[in-house]
Amino acid sequence: MLKAVIFDFDLTLFDSILIKPYMDKRKWSIVYKSIPRCSFYPDALEAIKRLRENNIKIAIVSNSPSTYVSRVLEYYSVKIDYIVCYHDVIHHKPNPDGVYKVLTHFSLSKADVIYIGDNDIDFNTANNAQVQFFGVPWGIFSQQINKIDYNIFGKSKE
Repeated sequence: MLKAVIFDFDLTLFDSILIKPYMDKRKWSIVYKSIPRCSFYPDALEAIKRLRENNIKIAIVSNSPSTYVSRVLEYYSVKIDYIVCYHDVIHHKPNPDGVYKVLTHFSLSKADVIYIGDNDIDFNTANNAQVQFFGVPWGIFSQQINKIDYNIFGKSKE
């Protein structure tokens, strides 16, 4: 039974393509000022709401710094149950340590979660952690993967 969904953040939930060049160059002051120019993908926030209404925990595992992820979530008033970012683990994705941290935090087994991401690093992270993986439709993968549409989680009761 599904008890938690682990999302990658950038280009999975949050469309950060406009600020990616600044992120790559670690120009964080420009990144932070540019957050309002970006947005969450269609139906991503609705999916999070719907999952939470069904008592399914939401986690983010990201190679981005926590300050950045937290600022985005705060700016858009998005509540996430648990976040694991770059500085929270020694070994970064595709190493499964971030996923293991989520499993430990919620006292869940690998069978209790799914991982949703946008690229091969996310696929390999899930595979290395031995959790089920789904890719977003706009993701770029080097192989065939199961894709998921955020509408599968239904519409929020609000």
